[in-house]
Amino acid sequence: MKKREEQILKKWKFLLIVGAMVLGCVGCGEQKQEGTGAVDVKPVDVVQTDETETESAPTESETEEKNDSYEDLEEKGAEGETAVFAEQIQAAMAEKDLDALAKLCAYPLAVNGEAVENEEAFMALGADTIFTEERCAVIAAVDVSAMEETMAGVIMGDATPNIIFKSVDGELKITGIN
Repeated sequence: MKKREEQILKKWKFLLIVGAMVLGCVGCGEQKQEGTGAVDVKPVDVVQTDETETESAPTESETEEKNDSYEDLEEKGAEGETAVFAEQIQAAMAEKDLDALAKLCAYPLAVNGEAVENEEAFMALGADTIFTEERCAVIAAVDVSAMEETMAGVIMGDATPNIIFKSVDGELKITGIN
């Protein structure tokens, strides 16, 4: 009988240990706290169509165009044209000459994150939108001899506000005003 009691006792110990392990696993599993806005995330199969790929991946001609633009910019920088163009931008900003600045732009142009399709639309924005006190101060403070050229172009200003220009069809043009 003693042997039988030992077997039953072993089974109970085993069940207690297994039960404790199960409780431990459940307790350490996924926990949600009320009010945290936790959301169950389930894996989803993502299907990428050809349409998505063509929109996100630059074509060979676009890549070539960017490289050509960068090479044009490097050449102009070497000849001092980049500094001269930057000085023209600084002069237009200092004089708050919207017409002069408009002629330095390539269209469509990004202004404060919005696309401006042509010179008329740019002029319609008005001087108050373009010649903010902060933007004028930032552009005036740019050292045109120390500007760096990137694949995006030359960025006048360390952050926002800034003016970005690059070579467009062989000419330096403003492509962004932020």
